[in-house]
Amino acid sequence: MSDGFYYWYTGRQDRRGVEHVLHVLETNGVHLAHPVSRAVTAITNGPDSWGQQLPMERAALIELLTLTNSTEVNFQLWLNEQTDLFTRFRRLADGRMVVEFGLDGMSRTEQDMAVQAVSHLIDTDRDSTWGMVLDRRGLTEETDWDGVMLGGPVEIAEWPDALGVRPEVAARHPQLRKAQGVSRPPLVFFGEDASG
Repeated sequence: MSDGFYYWYTGRQDRRGVEHVLHVLETNGVHLAHPVSRAVTAITNGPDSWGQQLPMERAALIELLTLTNSTEVNFQLWLNEQTDLFTRFRRLADGRMVVEFGLDGMSRTEQDMAVQAVSHLIDTDRDSTWGMVLDRRGLTEETDWDGVMLGGPVEIAEWPDALGVRPEVAARHPQLRKAQGVSRPPLVFFGEDASG
């Protein structure tokens, strides 16, 4: 089992952008509605309730995911009737956003399916992508990846499986500017699994 994650740093998504994200994921086998019950569920994140499933209509969740009235929305995507992919849309201080996909509790096959779907999503939206982090085992969970992506001199104590940043971020970062990266515009990739 894994405690890993996949972070996608992108521009803010409007309703059409959110629909595109969900369409690409669903085309690649990761669905918003539960395969059996067809339920769409947000996950509460406080302050009154933490981690509770909150059923809602697809359109209502899509509206929430534009982050117009909040800075964070948690919800479930589904690989199959038993395996969910905890997902969070989170707005950063500069207005851009990160989409966080939790790879917790998945078999290697399920994790590969989720990683492939998210990687395909990133490939279809490269122009608005300004970073990604894939850490299949969660070893870098404590790293301030937002700080790295925003160009800060954050120390990378453990390396993720794959890290993609804009070239200007790599050039400023003390470790990344010395590391061997592979350029695949608009990102420079680092790591063993740099399939970004």
